[in-house]
Amino acid sequence: MTAKIRRLSISRAAIRRGVIFAAMLACAALAAVCIPSSAKTHTASATTDPKFPVLRIGEVLTYRIDWQRYAGAAVAQLQIVGRGEFHGADAWHFRAALHTDEPLRALYPLDDQIDAYVSLANLRTVEYQEHSREFGRPQDTQASFVLPGEASDAPLPHVIVPPGTRDALSAIYFLRTIDWPHVSEVRAPVFDGENIYQMIATPAKTELIRVAAGNYQTTGIRIHLLDGNKEIADEHFALWLANDQARTPVLCEANLPIGVLRIELTSDSAFEAGAALNHVTPRAHSNQRAGS
Repeated sequence: MTAKIRRLSISRAAIRRGVIFAAMLACAALAAVCIPSSAKTHTASATTDPKFPVLRIGEVLTYRIDWQRYAGAAVAQLQIVGRGEFHGADAWHFRAALHTDEPLRALYPLDDQIDAYVSLANLRTVEYQEHSREFGRPQDTQASFVLPGEASDAPLPHVIVPPGTRDALSAIYFLRTIDWPHVSEVRAPVFDGENIYQMIATPAKTELIRVAAGNYQTTGIRIHLLDGNKEIADEHFALWLANDQARTPVLCEANLPIGVLRIELTSDSAFEAGAALNHVTPRAHSNQRAGS
């Protein structure tokens, strides 16, 4: 068991990429926590942006994560918290949350939350925050994204990134804005909380997908990651987006060195965001939520 725990801990970055790229996060945390922030965001009932009609303020997507023999190994959420002024610029506020569930939680207790503040104009990440609690140990990562030669007065540590870089959470929303029937490939730099990779996304076939939330006509998206010029050979991702106005991520599969993660949509609540978040709150006997 000790060796398995070690493998899980070592593979944490891979899990993050797997779950997040798989349509919902990985190593993201409890969205029920309210983390103080300098952002002034609006949390009105679901509404859309004329430029990005797929993005609905108040949207909360809840997922079940299966891993190996553990059905329901974890619960994850994606949330569009709002949009507003952030360090003097207009920005979206995206949030991802995850916690492992019993019986896996007894082996690997993890609560994680990612908050991404993203340019309203092009969905480029402005600031990235991750608040995690793994085996009861809190760990925070916060960084402002700065382009080479760009000045920044943000108080957080800076990460120098190539133009157009998005964090892995924002990359999901970015992929939802693509008109896939008319696009053969999308490339973009992606920051996973530790490193920057080149993401290559290509459309696959259209098919009917059945998940806990219902039946959806979808377009499949294949995702590959390059580390420098070399593809990460033992990590492969597939994402299925609903063929509706919101292009909702309904299913994701990540083939990782630690096994296959299957992330499927269990509920889509754009109008009851507060209630939906309660489903991710850890049980009373589990570790405290990240950020508490």
